[in-house]
Amino acid sequence: MRIYAIIFYEDDPVKNTALKMVKAGIARHVTIAFTRHRPVVLNPFSPDYLGPWLRSLVEQKGVLVLDASWKQLAPEKFRKLHGTHVKLPPLLPGNPVNYGKPCMLSSIEAVAATAYITGFTDTYKKLLGLFKWMETFNDLNSELLESYAKAGSMEELINTVREYWGDNPPC
Repeated sequence: MRIYAIIFYEDDPVKNTALKMVKAGIARHVTIAFTRHRPVVLNPFSPDYLGPWLRSLVEQKGVLVLDASWKQLAPEKFRKLHGTHVKLPPLLPGNPVNYGKPCMLSSIEAVAATAYITGFTDTYKKLLGLFKWMETFNDLNSELLESYAKAGSMEELINTVREYWGDNPPC
């Protein structure tokens, strides 16, 4: 699974999970111009969920995470990005900054969830090893991730989200 990151440098560089993925050789730092290749773009403002049916697209085009501060994240940052925009189904972050706040995942958590849901379990396991708290992310979400990964369609995924989160999911 190819992972790409656009980094806005709005957070503490020591805690920046996208930079750590790049330094570990797991992700590639790219610019907005890269999106002409039309990767799968993780966009929390998208109306569409990521699901296992996107595995072949993730395999062909890769996945792009936009690394920005949640405080400064806005739909405008995604407007010039070409590709298939999807949001993750609701998950709980295990990172120390946003622990337990539904949907406020770090870049590495978002990419790890993408890997799991689309069936790239080797990549998921690699990402778990980059931060100690990624095990917490796994513990908090293992049942959810497994359920999301089994959805055969958008409708099934939405039903799964409703089953866990009710009629008004947090994201």
